Amino acid sequence: TDVLIIGAGPTGLTAAIEAVRHGLSVRIIDANETGSIYSKALVLHSRSLEVFADMGLIDPILQRGQEFRALNFHDNKKLLNRINFRNIDWQDAIYPYWLSLPQCETENVLEEHLAKLGVKVERNTKLSALTQSDDRVQATLSIEDNTGSDAREEIVETAWLVGCDGARSTTRKLCNIAYEGTADDEVFILGDVDIDWEQPEDEGQIFLAAEGIFLVVPLPNSNSYRLIAHLPKSSMGQAPEINLNLLQSLMDKRTGMTARLHNLAWHSHFAVKHLVAASHRQGRVFLAGDAAHIHSPVGGQGLNTGIQDSYNLMWKLALVHQGKGTDALLNSYEQERHEVAKETIRKVSKATKVVTLTNPISRALRNQLASILINFDVVQQQLGRAVGMLDISYQNSPAVREDMANRKSTGPNKGDRATNVLFQDEKGQPHSLVNYFRGTEHVLFLFMGLCDAKPSPELKQIQDRISKDYAGLIRSYLVAGTPVASSDWSGPVIVSIDGAIHRRYGADKEGALYLIRPDHHIAFRSQPVDVGLFFDYLSGHLVPTLSYV
Repeated sequence: TDVLIIGAGPTGLTAAIEAVRHGLSVRIIDANETGSIYSKALVLHSRSLEVFADMGLIDPILQRGQEFRALNFHDNKKLLNRINFRNIDWQDAIYPYWLSLPQCETENVLEEHLAKLGVKVERNTKLSALTQSDDRVQATLSIEDNTGSDAREEIVETAWLVGCDGARSTTRKLCNIAYEGTADDEVFILGDVDIDWEQPEDEGQIFLAAEGIFLVVPLPNSNSYRLIAHLPKSSMGQAPEINLNLLQSLMDKRTGMTARLHNLAWHSHFAVKHLVAASHRQGRVFLAGDAAHIHSPVGGQGLNTGIQDSYNLMWKLALVHQGKGTDALLNSYEQERHEVAKETIRKVSKATKVVTLTNPISRALRNQLASILINFDVVQQQLGRAVGMLDISYQNSPAVREDMANRKSTGPNKGDRATNVLFQDEKGQPHSLVNYFRGTEHVLFLFMGLCDAKPSPELKQIQDRISKDYAGLIRSYLVAGTPVASSDWSGPVIVSIDGAIHRRYGADKEGALYLIRPDHHIAFRSQPVDVGLFFDYLSGHLVPTLSYV
């Protein structure tokens, strides 16, 4: 087995699918007898939907989910403001909304897709021990059957192990990796209920009540909602029993709306914790999802961050395992995702403190500021692109580089998510640029300037060497503003007759080069095109084809 994945939640299932998609053999185990039947995490953000599209499973995700149309903010039982997500400037977002989908449904879609790929989750199976050498991991599995008899042990050797086994991660503990951060005593309760009321089924409600914040979040089923309430005067040891009477009372006191609750399908409570593993990697063992980081659910970032951990890791691990990538490339998982985890915790912690204010003066000031700030586009975009995780960048990663020769560029920076562009070809037909960089390879865009009559010698030199030395690793396109004669270029050409791609990538006046990674972030860019620097970059991260064929 190339990869053993511990835990079959959204993070582990994503890792398993990505492993197969990138050519690895995989086993995935989970301690539970069945998949989750509860809603748990609820929101899928724009960036995660892009990930699922690249993985080939966006259709069932969208079919089972429900788009969040708007968020309504209330103060003192009166409507304070309203944000319609479709009216926000999402710029190039392909999925400009939040999607409500219970975690159990997300897991069902992922597990069904994994089964079609020939991989079955091995249930009732736990990791009980592990050791590792320079080239292998030896894992001891404890396997129970449904008869209740004593568990049997199996010793598995695998090249790599990925721990996606949650906040209480056995993988992390066996590796003696510290879980660092803070745990507050702020208590929230959650309940999934049906509500009879007059509010739209596809809109969320946030009540900034004196008794504590109260949220009503739509579920995909008709008239079904997630209720979330902060209990300022409770602690985990004194949290009240969650039942319909309690939730009805909170709804009545904090919203002032006429609403009847019934059919409590699921409930839970939690105390806010903000923790991150000291390391996301130890040798051949990696941590992802809640095993690596956990934080308040404010903003719905947790499940999405785990999915994107796996999406960042598995293509790198596959390239290194297959002898096509360098250790420096694989090391960047730790560097990139650890930084994202810490930054997410910083932002979520700050947001959690704001929504859990109890001082009457502070709370009144918060509500007054909210009524003003929510009207600003920049604040609304925070609830769009920023919360949607579209602006996550790896600019500080040693695995990305650029040489702009002191030029100011309007294009995406190194480490940024590659920008999607809607453009027209030479026949006036519409296209979406994202369709060109989906897949498992790196994608190289070689830009001619809009006024250039022919590709430059530098672009031809790069194309020739890529096709010779990096076949199967890098797929290259010449990007031109007008059709290019076959005598001038032998490879694929993207014609943007309206110049839209050139303008968005800052290449309208001068040629440029953009290398896009399999996770759709910018690995390298240069303007003007520098052949030597580009291949120097490649030599540190990808292995030429002839070296492993």
